[in-house]
Amino acid sequence: MRKNAIIVLAAVLCGLCTGAEEACCAAKNPPKEASVSPEDTQKDSTAAIEEILSKMNAATKKLESCQANLSYLVIQDPDLLNSSSLQNGVLFYQKTDSGSKLRIRFDDMKQDDFEPVKQREEYLFDGVWLTRINYKLQQVDIYQQAPEDKPIGVFELISHNFPLIGFSNINEIKNDFDISLAPKTGDPNELTCLLLTVKKDSDFMKDYEKMSLWVGNKLYLPEKIAAYTRQGDEHYIEFKDMKINKKLENAVFDVETPPNFRKNIEPLRKTP
Repeated sequence: MRKNAIIVLAAVLCGLCTGAEEACCAAKNPPKEASVSPEDTQKDSTAAIEEILSKMNAATKKLESCQANLSYLVIQDPDLLNSSSLQNGVLFYQKTDSGSKLRIRFDDMKQDDFEPVKQREEYLFDGVWLTRINYKLQQVDIYQQAPEDKPIGVFELISHNFPLIGFSNINEIKNDFDISLAPKTGDPNELTCLLLTVKKDSDFMKDYEKMSLWVGNKLYLPEKIAAYTRQGDEHYIEFKDMKINKKLENAVFDVETPPNFRKNIEPLRKTP
């Protein structure tokens, strides 16, 4: 009996040892994960970008009005001059059957490390005329940007004065930029960031080198924009408290200027 007991005990110990060896072997040599090819990664990224642009396109088509607080930071020549100006104000936008209107009102100005001061400045665009009212200089500059009978979308043109993209003509972004997705950190509240590199044949080529566009996860409209110019300057725009498709009174876009302000009017240049 003793001999049989020894044999049984040896078998049990052998079984335990074998199981431990297998577990140890599995720990040292885990199953290999399926490799993902660069082509598959590129396909996933392209599909994700297309989905974001599609949602942005749907959102902008439904956009009839917008009101948002905004901050606008410009850094001139960060490597040498590194001079900054920060303006805070409000953006108003409205689209109707007769056209679209845009107003940007700045209320203050902060230069470099100085304290901010009240400094009002207005930009208005109605699809034909771009008006800038500088209250510090007491001057009104009015530039015709399109024929009276052929108005254009307000965001189409204002984007060359301010880097306001992503509010209209989303499909055109693919024509003007090479697009990639910025890596995410895993934060569920993190905004989607599109990295835009200006194409050589783009209308933006003379103004900007690249842009970054942070898209809201609910409205699918821009919440932050960064733009880097050919001259080396950096522009940063951030929107807060955005309200969309709320009724705006027409009076919002009628800004009276004091009669003593100098006025400069430049009609549309005729092409030969």
